[in-house]
Amino acid sequence: MNTEEYRKVFLKAINSVENIAALLQPKLPILGELQLTSRQESIMILFIRHEGMTLGEMSERLGISKSAVTQAINKLEKEDLLIRSINENNRREVTMSLGGTGKKLKEQFEVFEASIIEDYFTQLNLEDLKHGLEVVQQLEGIIKKGEMDGNE
Repeated sequence: MNTEEYRKVFLKAINSVENIAALLQPKLPILGELQLTSRQESIMILFIRHEGMTLGEMSERLGISKSAVTQAINKLEKEDLLIRSINENNRREVTMSLGGTGKKLKEQFEVFEASIIEDYFTQLNLEDLKHGLEVVQQLEGIIKKGEMDGNE
């Protein structure tokens, strides 16, 4: 099988995603002001989307060690983005919540997402979007299966 055409499509897709990210970044100014690393930014966005997520779940989702997550969270705590606390019912469990700056980021993020949907997604045919979602989910399943088969 000649994979060159697949490679071209893959690289064009990656390039488009990078271009979209660069074009939309100014719509979320607080991220630029905070000067977070890409790992810290990923942790914040993940936590905003899944509040209550544990350190272990974050580590697993991002594919990094718990200690790497902890190091990143140390900086996020200093910036008042996240607050760590001990679960009183299980003292070995650490829970996290949004700090004051984290709550502001979440508000901006929700406005950002709503504007992306309103300004851009609504210009696309809904059936086309659904088909694109199906293709991405199909690729996700193929990758998951391949990675699980490769790790056995």
